[in-house]
Amino acid sequence: MQIAHQNWPAVEHYLNSRSVLLIPIGSTEQHGPNGLIGTDHLVAESLARSVGEEMGILVAPTLAYGMSHHHLAFPGSASLSPETLIRVIRDVVTSFARNGFSRFFFINGHGGNVSSIQAAFSDILLDHPSLRLQLASWWLMPEVTDQEKIFFGTENGHHATCGEVAVTWHLYPEDETPIAPGVAPDPETEWPVGPERYRTLFPDGRMGSNPSLSSGEKGKVLFEIARKALVDRIRKFLSRDGADVRKGAGE
Repeated sequence: MQIAHQNWPAVEHYLNSRSVLLIPIGSTEQHGPNGLIGTDHLVAESLARSVGEEMGILVAPTLAYGMSHHHLAFPGSASLSPETLIRVIRDVVTSFARNGFSRFFFINGHGGNVSSIQAAFSDILLDHPSLRLQLASWWLMPEVTDQEKIFFGTENGHHATCGEVAVTWHLYPEDETPIAPGVAPDPETEWPVGPERYRTLFPDGRMGSNPSLSSGEKGKVLFEIARKALVDRIRKFLSRDGADVRKGAGE
C-alpha cells in the first residue's frame, strides 16, 4: 500500500472510496555508538507500512529528515530548520489534498519534530479547514512506555533508548551492534541546547540509556504493541465523522 509503488490510476481508484493517507516522518541523526542513524525514520516507516497493509490505507513516502540541530556534532547527522520542516509538511499535505486526500495521519519517530509538526498543522488548517490531521509519536504511546518499563526499568533513557534500539534490531538484525553494559550520562541541563553542548553533556550520544539490555526479541514485542496501538488510534481518527470506515479496512 505504498504510494511509491502505485501508478496514478491506482491512486485515483483508491480515492474513489477513501481519503486517508499515512505519512511516516522521522529524522537522520546519531543514536549512540551502536544505534542506527536512520532509527527514527526507519521505525516510523516500518510501522506505517505494516499498519497500511493491515488497514488497506495508502502510505506516503517517508519524510526522513527532521529537526535535529542538537545532534549535528555527531558525524552522519543532518537536520532541517523548524521553518523548513514546517514548509515541507505544509507542501506535502496540500499537494496530496489537491489530489483528493483529506485525512492525514502522521506516524512520527522523532521527538524534535513534534513542535514543528503541530505548527505545520495549525498553519495548514488556517487555509484548509476541511482537512483533518492527526499525529502519533509511536514511542510516547502508553502501551509502549508501559512495556518498556517492564523490559528496561529506569535504564531505557531518553535518547538512543533501549526500546528504539531493540525495535531496529528486530527490523534489521543484520545491523545489530553489541555494546558494553552501562548507563549513559543524563545530567540536568536547560533545553534546548546546541550541538557542541549536547556532545559535551552526552559524549557518545546516548541520554541515560543502557542498550545492552536491548534485544531483537524485545523489539518484536514493542513493534507489535506499537502497531496495534496505532491501528486503534487510526480507527478512532477515522470513525469520528464516519470517514473511511469500511469492512476490510482494519475493522
